[in-house]
Amino acid sequence: MKQFIAVALVCLFLFSGCKGKQAPEQAPDLSRPVYVTVSTTMGDVTVLLYEDTPLHRDNFIRLCRENAYEGVIFHRVIKDFVVQGGDPSSRERVPGKLYGDGDGGYTVPAEIRPHYFNKRGALIDAKEVDSENPGRASAGTQFCFVQGKVLTDEELAQKEARINDIHRKWLYYKFLAQVKEENPGDTLQTRLSDMASLMVADTLAEDGPISIPANRREVYKTIGGVPHLDGSVTVFGEVTEGFDVVEKMSTAGTDENDRPRVDIVIKSTRVFN
Repeated sequence: MKQFIAVALVCLFLFSGCKGKQAPEQAPDLSRPVYVTVSTTMGDVTVLLYEDTPLHRDNFIRLCRENAYEGVIFHRVIKDFVVQGGDPSSRERVPGKLYGDGDGGYTVPAEIRPHYFNKRGALIDAKEVDSENPGRASAGTQFCFVQGKVLTDEELAQKEARINDIHRKWLYYKFLAQVKEENPGDTLQTRLSDMASLMVADTLAEDGPISIPANRREVYKTIGGVPHLDGSVTVFGEVTEGFDVVEKMSTAGTDENDRPRVDIVIKSTRVFN
């Protein structure tokens, strides 16, 4: 079963199941900072949307103004990692059912900016794994609040190694897709794989390893976050109020699929300047 994840887990398409909703509020002024308050059964979380990820910002604004998240649950909650929601099918809230496949029927192209990272409170996309989604497009309707944790220097060194491993594998999937497109009649998978692997080796030799910058390390050591996601998911906003609610969500009791045993439901969303 396909599961959108925050690893590398976005054309606009209307979210189904929104009949009978109230008319959308006045459109926000995009020349000013835009905020969204997500009201849930555990409390309210307010996020600031970044201006330089306009595809994700505008997609999220549209969904929120159409009340597309009303009744949807946070279907995947992992302490010290993320709180994830936005699968439209989760509105049915069947007890014990695994949700996470729904994305509204579309994706949003990746907007991965080097100056944004997965600090505690980041608002990020959800997406399919790189092997299926080398372009790292985001699942249209799904999103995550980063909860994460404070990390030591030793833990950051381990995360840095993981970042490089994720990057190496992503390059392989990216180049493999490229050589397949450039050689449509070539069905010899071993040869195509060897070509992609050579391109990976050349790229890594030229670019060198990825290091977590000193200022970012300090944030991870004091505020916390999920550094191994850096560079692989779109960060398109951050929590400005209600992080205590995110923390409370992260401690919810969950089943074997990381779904809270008591549903955390989005009651409403409000977009404002």
